[in-house]
This record gives sequence, structure tokens and C-alpha cells, in this order.
Amino acid sequence: MPKLLFSLLFLASCAAFCNEYARVDQKVREYPAFKKIHDLGYRIQNDFSSDQERVRAAFVWLTQNMIYEKTYDDIFRTGQRITYRSESGRKSQIRRVALEWAEKAFLMRKGVCLEYSLILNELCLQFGLPSKVIVGVAKTDIRFIKGEQSFKNHTWNAVQLDGIWKLMDPTWASGHLDLASKRFIRKQIDHYYFTKPEEFIKHHYPTNPEWQLLDDPVDIEQFFSAPIYLTEFFGKGIELSPKTKGILSISSKDANYIYFDQLPREHGMYYLVHGEGEFRRMGFKKGKDKSYISKIRLNKKLHKKHDLLTVFLEDKPILNFKISEKTNH
Repeated sequence: MPKLLFSLLFLASCAAFCNEYARVDQKVREYPAFKKIHDLGYRIQNDFSSDQERVRAAFVWLTQNMIYEKTYDDIFRTGQRITYRSESGRKSQIRRVALEWAEKAFLMRKGVCLEYSLILNELCLQFGLPSKVIVGVAKTDIRFIKGEQSFKNHTWNAVQLDGIWKLMDPTWASGHLDLASKRFIRKQIDHYYFTKPEEFIKHHYPTNPEWQLLDDPVDIEQFFSAPIYLTEFFGKGIELSPKTKGILSISSKDANYIYFDQLPREHGMYYLVHGEGEFRRMGFKKGKDKSYISKIRLNKKLHKKHDLLTVFLEDKPILNFKISEKTNH
């Protein structure tokens, strides 16, 4: 098949795919209020015929209706005692408790990652799909870069469609908490829907390596030593080299280097040391291994408040690095 024809067919299929999602999304945004998860699931099953449409509808409903907010139940929640006499009894009791949490959050329209994941899981199970709530760590803060490591601080979802497991995070896809105003800012972010496993592992690390869905799983050291990948990094034709670590040193005798294995043709990139307020352009040279290398020099007079460096592409932040007085070695 000629390359031009293939490209046109590919673009046409992508456009049809996006338009189909737009149709599903718009229909879900017009839904009335539901009091029970089952009622929402029943409506979705009636409105959409394919499993992919149904999962998309459930995912979008969460991003448009739930508010990320800790309740007193979240703050003071402790392990709930359950009694059972068999393994099936144990699973039944766990499911009962999980469903109680999910239904309460669904009615209040607020919760944290666990409630988001439980609601989505219940809907997928109602659709007759294999579904899992995945427990692990989400790396969002520079303290997690070889610093204060936090385990089991997040949950997300996996669902099986046509024999293939898909990853999604309805919590991160819904928006974020503004730290200054303490308000939830709603913004649907589709990067966290059916995210490629090789991208998902850059910010989500499951406690069970099986749920990385990778042929060659990433180890925990590699995960924590990398910089923080921000949402705008993805879909830009950028690939960071494994040689690039998340800590930049102000006490190193040599300059710091950021290595890229792939960059877009137009890659005007800048970096900002937080607290300095001055953007600096990143220059690149080609390495022997065909990687792109950018030299970063840090002022040795930086104070502790200057502990974060952000890389920008097209005026969007894409990477966060931790600045440390320790060496890179």
C-alpha cells in the first residue's frame, strides 16, 4: 500500500475514533443525577452497545461528576474488621465493604482515589468485564526522587477488553486540587485513559509488577530515580534517556546533563529554577550514541528554597527535577 494512502487511511480512522469518543462524552455529560451505581451502569448499558463505549462512558462520568475531596471518613478511616469462615467468605466481605464505600462516595459525589477506582471497577464488573483496582504509588512530588519514598499512596484501574488489559486513572483524569485556594479544579485529561503501559509506568508503580503490563518490568530503583513526568510531556515525540536521573547537583564539579533519546524537529525548550524567576534556553548537542544532550549549570549559591527545576516545551511544563547539594553519583 502506498505510504500516502496508508497515512490518509490512518488519519481517517483516528478522526472517526475521536469523533466516536466525542459522541459518547457528550451523551454522558447530559445524564441526569443517579443515586446508585447500578442505575448509572444500567443507563450506560442501554445507551451504548460496545464494551469500549461503555467503559469510556463510565470513565467520563467520573471525570465530570466526582470531586476529589477528603471526608472525615477518609481522614479517620481505619481497617474495618470483617469475619469469615472461608476464602470465598473473605472475598465476599471485602466486596461488601468496598461496595459500601463506593456507594456512599457515589451519592455524595466526592471521594479520594480509592472511591474513584471502586466506582469505576463496579461499573466495569456490571458490564461483565474483567476488572481490577490496582494499588501502588504515584510519583507526583520531587520528594519521591530518591528521597521520601511513599508506597501504596494511590489506586487506579485496569479493565480487560478483547483479551487485552487497559490501564486508566479516573482520579488524575478528573482534575487537580489547587493548593492555594484548596479548591478542586475540574479538567478532563485523556492521557490517563487507556494509557500505554510504557508511559503509565513513568508515574504509576503498582505493588504487583504484573500490573505494569510490560514484558520487561521497571524496578523500583529505576522508577524513583527518574524525574517527575508531567502530563504535557506525553504525545510530543519526546523520549528521555534512561541515563537521565531526577536529581541535579549544585555541588558537582561537572555540569549536569539531561539526555534525550528522541526530540521533535522543533524543540525550543527552556528550564526554570524555581525561586530564581529566570527562564534559560536549553542548548543541545548530538552524542556518540545519537542521543541529544543538554548541559545544565547550576549556581552554587542556590539556597534550599531553590530545590526544583522545571523543563518547558512550548510554554508547557514537561519535567521536574530535584536540585540537591549532594553529588549525582
